[in-house]
Amino acid sequence: MIKLISISSIFILLTLNLMAQSCDCLENFNYTVSKVSKNYAGYNDKVNLNKKSAFTQFTNNLLSKSKKTTDIDSCYVLLRTWTNYFKDHHLKVQLDWRYREKYPEKLSQLSKQFPKFKNLPPPAKDSLAKETSLKQLSDKTLLITLPSFEWEEKKKIDRIIKKNQVLLEKFPHWIIDLRGNMGGNDLTYGPFIPYLYTNSIGIFPSEYWASEDNIKIYEQQLEDQSVSEESKKYIAEIVTLMKRNIGSFINPVGKDTMYVKLDSIFEYPKKVAFLIDRNTASSAESLLLTAKQSKKVTVFGENSYGILDYANSQYFDILCAEYNLVIPISRSTRLPRNPIDNIGIEPDILIDNSEKQKINLIRLQLEK
Repeated sequence: MIKLISISSIFILLTLNLMAQSCDCLENFNYTVSKVSKNYAGYNDKVNLNKKSAFTQFTNNLLSKSKKTTDIDSCYVLLRTWTNYFKDHHLKVQLDWRYREKYPEKLSQLSKQFPKFKNLPPPAKDSLAKETSLKQLSDKTLLITLPSFEWEEKKKIDRIIKKNQVLLEKFPHWIIDLRGNMGGNDLTYGPFIPYLYTNSIGIFPSEYWASEDNIKIYEQQLEDQSVSEESKKYIAEIVTLMKRNIGSFINPVGKDTMYVKLDSIFEYPKKVAFLIDRNTASSAESLLLTAKQSKKVTVFGENSYGILDYANSQYFDILCAEYNLVIPISRSTRLPRNPIDNIGIEPDILIDNSEKQKINLIRLQLEK
């Protein structure tokens, strides 16, 4: 039997298809510029008086192009070109996951149109682990692999530490593999800090940009039942300070540097080696900054990615549903003295990318 489709049904299908393939690029461009300029913690640092004229011309050129751009892919390239001006991987317009799932081949094709923020040597041909794990390499050395600090990894890390506590407190040497770890949440790696500790740790807190939008975002988080009561107290303090200081930075800690002191120093491990690469980023770099202050720690590999200066990224509901707008609303008090973005954290001992036995090389170094 042949099923007939009405003309009205065909019209609806065509309309839905057109809606899925087009958007008002000018509207989305103006929205992106407005939201970033009002809420991005790095905006005033990067659009200063010396660069304002060139930046305005750059923005106006893209604005003119946006008036003639209608399809989703071309507009995405235009919007991403604008946000890429700031050279901040935490600030971005990205294609929504539903769109990427529907057109999986498009993301890599479109990504080729953007220049890299920095020139890198050829990548290592390492085979990287995808699972959080602990492995005994010898009677002296443990290998702890941490490929991610996303929140869901915290339970795995806590479980591994609890299960292997006897080993952790008996083995003199640890190798912590952070290659490919693009970050997540600083709380995820917290259980390792007592093992690394040898002396007081200097921590640079975040200061938050106070704006109406950023206040609304945090007020919504206060209503979220999945947010812990401890976190809500901290967020409520941020909201209160923001409301009193619209258009400036607020520092809920009240200090540019905090010093953390623990009551005891673990006898083991004696030596801890971190192995990093160009894809060690964000929260993983935050761990590195803390770990490098320990007398136990040596960092091996190549420079880390360099995505840490501006953080606490928030999602903004951009007009076109096929896009997400992500804006970091805080900056580190390390700035402007010690920037990391697009520079990375240098290893103490460089290991060439061509080296295929990096883990074994480090083990031999530790066991000398």
